[in-house]
Parts: sequence; structure tokens; C-alpha cells
Amino acid sequence: MATVNSGMTLENEIHRGRRLSYAGALAVAVAAALPAAAFAAEAAQTAPSPGTVAAGDNLVLENIVVTARRVDENMQEIPASIAAISGDRLEHMTSLSDIQSMVAGVTFQNIGPIPAVGIRGYGNRTEPGSPANSTIGIFQDGVFVSPALASFINSTDTARVEIAKGPQSTLYGRSSLTGAINIATNDPADELTGYVEAGAGQGSVHGEDLWHVVGAVSIPISDTLGVRLYGLHEERDGYAYDSQTGNRSGSTDRDIARVRILWEPTDTVTARLTGSIYRDDVPFPLVNAGDVRAPLGQQIVFSNPFNPAVGEVKFGDTVWDAQYELPQKSKIEGEQITMDLRFETPWGELASLTDYQNVTMETSLSLDLTRLAFATGEGTFNDERYSQEFRLSNEVGRFSYFGGLYYLYSEVDQNGGKEVNPLEPFAILGPGSIPFDFGGVSGVYTPSYTETESYAIFGQLGYDITEELNFSVGLRQGRDKISGTTGAAIRLVPGFVIPTTPITFREETFDATTGNAILSYQITPDILVYGSYARGDSPGGFNTGSFALVEFDPQNVDAFELGLKAQLFDQRLQLNAALFHNDYSDIQLSQNVIDPFTGELVGLVSNAAEARGRGIDIDVTALLSSNWRLGVQYTYVDSEITDYEVPNPPSPQVDLKGLPMVRSPENSFNASITYTHDIGPGQFNFTALTSYVSSYTNDYLGEPAGYAYPGIPDTLPPGVTTDQVVESFSTDSYTLTNLNAAYTWGNWQVSGNVRNLFDEEYVSTVLAFDLITAPLETPGSSRTYELSLRYDF
Repeated sequence: MATVNSGMTLENEIHRGRRLSYAGALAVAVAAALPAAAFAAEAAQTAPSPGTVAAGDNLVLENIVVTARRVDENMQEIPASIAAISGDRLEHMTSLSDIQSMVAGVTFQNIGPIPAVGIRGYGNRTEPGSPANSTIGIFQDGVFVSPALASFINSTDTARVEIAKGPQSTLYGRSSLTGAINIATNDPADELTGYVEAGAGQGSVHGEDLWHVVGAVSIPISDTLGVRLYGLHEERDGYAYDSQTGNRSGSTDRDIARVRILWEPTDTVTARLTGSIYRDDVPFPLVNAGDVRAPLGQQIVFSNPFNPAVGEVKFGDTVWDAQYELPQKSKIEGEQITMDLRFETPWGELASLTDYQNVTMETSLSLDLTRLAFATGEGTFNDERYSQEFRLSNEVGRFSYFGGLYYLYSEVDQNGGKEVNPLEPFAILGPGSIPFDFGGVSGVYTPSYTETESYAIFGQLGYDITEELNFSVGLRQGRDKISGTTGAAIRLVPGFVIPTTPITFREETFDATTGNAILSYQITPDILVYGSYARGDSPGGFNTGSFALVEFDPQNVDAFELGLKAQLFDQRLQLNAALFHNDYSDIQLSQNVIDPFTGELVGLVSNAAEARGRGIDIDVTALLSSNWRLGVQYTYVDSEITDYEVPNPPSPQVDLKGLPMVRSPENSFNASITYTHDIGPGQFNFTALTSYVSSYTNDYLGEPAGYAYPGIPDTLPPGVTTDQVVESFSTDSYTLTNLNAAYTWGNWQVSGNVRNLFDEEYVSTVLAFDLITAPLETPGSSRTYELSLRYDF
């Protein structure tokens, strides 16, 4: 994009100021509405406050350099909606789910280790083995990360977290439909430095203990070679607790080890070799909290309404009181090796990014979550993937260009892979469940094996029409070849294994052409306006189990955005705003249906809908004085399924038109206030952060008109037919407040934090089963306290 000539005369600046557009005038008007005295210049402190830098005798807001567009850029000079979490804000993160409280317009929750993310009116699906999980791509140092690792990779020596809103089809090797999250990690330093930190704390409701030890060291081997070592161990008792059995869920038992070697043999060659090992135990904290009720009754999950031994679900006093007859387990083991090579050539910087990942996950949980434990589930998941990306970027005169080639190969097997293993059923059923009592089914098997080969060529060309006006255009051609086997089988009570769907080979190729166009104008050195269009897609795929032969096509979005970025009052106020409108087509909607052969719950995906998501993003950061910094973010989203084509059976024959999109709160808001002050030999830092999200939909379920519902007490008598019943299982609105304080002196720092200060009881995600059984809810964490001590050397 165009850069401003620092040698321009005052006369030129005045002339350019006369051309202030409506957007620029709006920025000045909004800023003027704030107390101008609050931004009066003050003398810089000896030690600048976090998030600020000294500019002469004054303090100003720090310019954040990001790589969200695959090159180093000042975030305020990028004509796109990009947020970054760095510096002291990064120290307040414990997981990627904290993004939701720091970046408005983003929902980020975990169902066990699998992230459930939404950006600007659309949320990703949560199946770990689906290629469509690139709806919202999660990257580490530009590498697309397996979903099973995505929820905790920010714990790996993170330097910065970048969130790019809108389609990212021409910048990342793996296409992302509605946004991308990139975690940038630390390089070795050029001198011997490092730190070690230890902390401990406790939860407020069930007395769960938590503690961690983390450290890193950079070792310069020579002037051109350096190594950085990083290690982490953290534990937390589960906050969802069964007081009768003592079983917990929502716990953490995590080990991460990482080494990075940085070699710069010449001024034109840079090589980074990074190896990481991940180990974690993050059992699914699914409970029947009773906050979300089924529309036609409240029975036990997977219950048999005709069995008198099965009664109503009994709830505890809080959302964190659970019923776990059996221990809940979800273990992850992962390894990753990445080679990043950079070469300065006469044609620009040539980059090669090679990555290998291998992730294994094993889960075991009680499906009905009752004292009866008549349905348990045990699943296995393995994802082995290799990717290669080449990129070339340069600036020549008024032109800038960026181009790349991308390849991904992934093998995913779930629940036995290519064949049924009679010793390892996915679900074990017992007396009290409908499949066991009425069908004699004691075990369900759903093995699947999927290969994904993705190819893409992409590029972007920019041209400075004038020093202030820039136009860029990007194009991407991608192909996803998906193949594999899947099938389902049941084990009858006598022990016979009967295939309900033969092991079947499927193969399909999905092609997509996407791109973008951006026009930006630098009104003044500190005010940028832009307009953009982008088309994004995520690939199609196959269903599983008895519906293995049912495929779904890619989904697409056409995204439009008008934006403003301004730095005012001598860089003491930063104001960013964007209007956006997204049109979605061929949306991949998943509805939970019961497999007619196995009785197993299956998520059936079909391209049934068109939708829109439109709204506004506002992001304000203000340096009120040398001691106080304020941050405010607000996002409004109006999302709606605008057209719905009722799919063929076995999908529910219901019309979802008019419903909101999943994981799309209408209003999201967060505010932070940071106070810093020199006290004695050191500096005190305090931050209060409050975030609010309005109610949002997690899952859809429905039954068609004319359906004869069973006799459920207090609802419908046997045989009665009704109009269509559609339920959008929603999360109620909630507000969270976190406090963080730290005192730093010399090489030492002592810090403390309180998360969920007011012990807000909230449900973050909901998984619906059917219209008559209790949905499974994932509660957010209760209040926790933690103290930490850190030493830097």
C-alpha cells in the first residue's frame, strides 16, 4: 500500500487536509467528542507503560507490526479488519478462548479440545476430521493447524495472536471462509536471555487446584546461529464436578516442549527449524446443567421413556454440578516439525514453509451422564498431515506482488479407521437405553478413514495509483480431492457384529475460484479509508455412518467491507471502524439425527441454505495519560438464514428460514482499563477487563409438521400431531470480568489474576441430541485465583 513521505511540507499537509473525506471527518468528529484534555501530551516515563513507546518527550500508543498478510506490516496501515493481542494483553491469556473477551465479534469456545469458533455471523463446524473445519482457519506461524491442536497452541511460546476478519483466500495456503487466527511465536534472541515462571491458584466452586511452571531460554551459538528452548507444564482440576463419584471434567494436564533453531548464514538467507511436542488431557466438560431445555420434554439423554427405571434428569445447584458415573477422558498426543526458509532474491523474498503434524486423540465419556451409565462412548482420532507452501513477495516501484503455491496431504482415521474392530466399539449401550431394550444393540461401530489432498495457486497484486491511493487485487484457484472409507456396524446382545452400512470407498474433487479487490486511500498520514470485496469458500466432504454416501458441496461467501483506521491526538487515540455485509450460499448445515440402523446420534450435513451476516465493528484505544490506557470494542451482527431448501430424507423435513446463524451473538462488547505507575524500584500494572456477549444459537433441531410425537408427560398425548417444531438451542447472554495485577522490579515480577470475578454461571456451547432429551451443555469456568512469580535473565 502507499506510504507517506515523511519529508512532505506543511503546505502539502494542509492541502491534503482539505480533501478530507466523509469517513475522515467522521473520525475527527468522534475523536473530538472525547475529552481532548485527556490526550494532552505528557512527559515520557523512565520506563514506558506497556502498550506505549516514547516519542521524544511524549508517550504514544505502540505501533503493532503483524504478519496477518504474510509480510511484516504496521497494523494501522493494513486496509482490512485485523486485531492483534500482544504485549501485556498477551500475558492475560490462558487459552485461545480468551480471544472472545479481547476481540469483539469473535466467539471462541471449546468442546473438549475441539474449538467452536464464530466470526461476524458465522461459526465453524466442530468435527475434527472434516476438511470443512477451515471455515475459520487457525494457524501457527502461517501453518494450518490440526483442529485437535488448535485449542491450546497459544501456550507454545507465543509472541502475538492475530485475528483477521473476513475471507482469507489469497494470503494463506489453506483457504479460510470467514476469518483466520494466526499465532506468531518467538525467535531466539541474539544474546543469552530467558525466563522461568511458576504459579498456583484455586477455583471458587469445587475447590479445584491449578498450577503451572513455564520457562524459555535463548542460547546464541554463534553470530549466525541461535537456539531457543521452551517448556510448559500446567494442571487444573476439572471445574465440572460430581460430588457423589468424585469424577471431574474440564480439567487440564498439559506438557509442551519446543525447540527452535534460527540460522542466518548471510544477509539474504534465514532458516528456522522448529520442533514441538504436545501432551494434554482435556476431558469434555459436558453436563446436563438444565439451563437449556428440550422443547418437548426433559428426559435423560439417550433415555428410554418406556422404561420406568429412567426418570427425570436431576441437576445440581450450579452449572458446574455434573453427573459423571464414569471418569471423563480425552487425551491428546501431538508432534510437529516446521522448516521455514527465506531467501532474498532479485525478484523478491522467496519463502518455503514445510510442516509435518501427527495428532492422536482418545476419548471416553458417559453419553447419558446419569447414575445409570447405560450408554458410554469411546472414540479414537488420528490426524497425520504434511504441507508445503512456496511464496514470493516484492515491491517494485509502484507495484507490490505476492504469490504462492500450496499443497496439503492429510490422513484422518476415526474409531478404527478402515475396518471394524469388535473389541473397540464407539458406543457401548446397556439396559435402560432404547437401542438395547428394543433392538438388542449393545455396541455401535463407526470407523472412517479420510484422505485429503489440497492444491492451490494464489496471488495478490497491488498498485499505488498515487502516493495516497492504492488498489490491489487477488486471485486463488484451489482444488480439494477427498477420498476414503466409512461404514457402520452394530453388535447385538448375543455378540454378533452386523454391518448396517458396508465399508464403502468414496472419492470426490472440489474446485473453487476465489479472490478479492481492495481500494484504499490515505487521507492524511494518520487516517486511512478503504473498501473491499472478497469471495471465500470452504471445501465439501462426506457424511459418516449410515449416511456415508451422502456428500455435501463447498460453501461460499461474498464479503463486502468499508473501513476506517485513524490515529489521532499525536498517536494517543486509535480509532478503527468497519461496516461489513456477508452473503453466504450453499451453507453446510449439520443437524443431529438418529441413525435408523444403529440408534447412534449422527450429524448429517447438507447444503441447504443461504444467509447473510451484516453489521459494524468499532475498536477504540486511548492513552488517557501516562498512567491510564483505555480499550473499547463493540461489534453488532445481524445474521439470518435468508433461504432454506428442505433437504431430502433422512434430514429433518423442517424449514430453518429466518433463524440466526450459529455462534453469532447480535451484540458483543469488551472494555479494558490499564493503570501503570512507578512505585519504589519497580513498576505496578493493573488491568480490569469486562466482556459481554448477547444470546446466540449453538445448534438447530426440528421435527416436520404432522409428526406423531410420543406421549411425554406435561407435553403432548400419544399420537398427537403438531405443526413444525424447530428449536435453536441457544446460549444465554453473559458478562465476564477479569482482573490482572503485576509488580515488576529488576529481573523479578510477581503477578496475580482473578478470572470470572463475579462467578458468572454461563453455558458456552450446547450440543443438541433430539427434541425430547436434555441437550449437553459446556459450562464456562467458575471464578479462579492465581498468583505467579517470574524471573527474567
